[in-house]
Amino acid sequence: MQKETFYEWPGSQIMRRTAIPSKRRVIGNEDVLIPTDLREWITSSDSQEIRLVIADLDFPTGKELGEFDQRARLVWQFVIEHVKYCPDEIAQRKLDFWQFPAETLALGKGDCEDCAFLLASLLLASGISPFCVRVVFGTLTQEDGSPVAHAWPIYKDENGGWRILESTLEKLPDEYEWPWADYLARLNSLPRYRPEMCLNRDHVWAIGPRRTQDVTVYLASRKRRMRSRTRC
Repeated sequence: MQKETFYEWPGSQIMRRTAIPSKRRVIGNEDVLIPTDLREWITSSDSQEIRLVIADLDFPTGKELGEFDQRARLVWQFVIEHVKYCPDEIAQRKLDFWQFPAETLALGKGDCEDCAFLLASLLLASGISPFCVRVVFGTLTQEDGSPVAHAWPIYKDENGGWRILESTLEKLPDEYEWPWADYLARLNSLPRYRPEMCLNRDHVWAIGPRRTQDVTVYLASRKRRMRSRTRC
């Protein structure tokens, strides 16, 4: 019998110092880093690039039961079909460079953070409430048992359950296989998702007990823990 593990997926406690010092560089001066607030990677719904994508998707026109779930699946399908998973060292020739959603759209490729930020931005632009959308940072234990640092979007469906919208898949799962977050966090499950931090455009939260509420300290600790392991 699988042991159940439950997390506060929307976040447990607001984290501080959200400026990330080392994920962006000045164009033409690659050695100059630009401290950037983590929340800026979830693009405003007013972004023209994001609105153009939304305008081309065949969304339901009303707000009937199930129509927000349809919106989420259409956005998820768009990202899977139009953005190819590609590690930073190949896409950007750097070890951990985070792209903004417009850059990921233009390139048509990105790693787990890039795809997750794009998918979350599109979910919000589709009319889904920020209350129902998060980008999660944590650990993914793969089917071979090896852990990797990972980022993924989650969506609170119309029945009140959090769903993982894995943004690096090659094919959209059937609706009956749409994964529950708690199901994929079971201790005896492989693959297994373990969330540690989440965000939307307004706040960054810790998930569960953490020794620090400082985002920069958490990311530095995450980098050290995963240094000898494969990244997503």
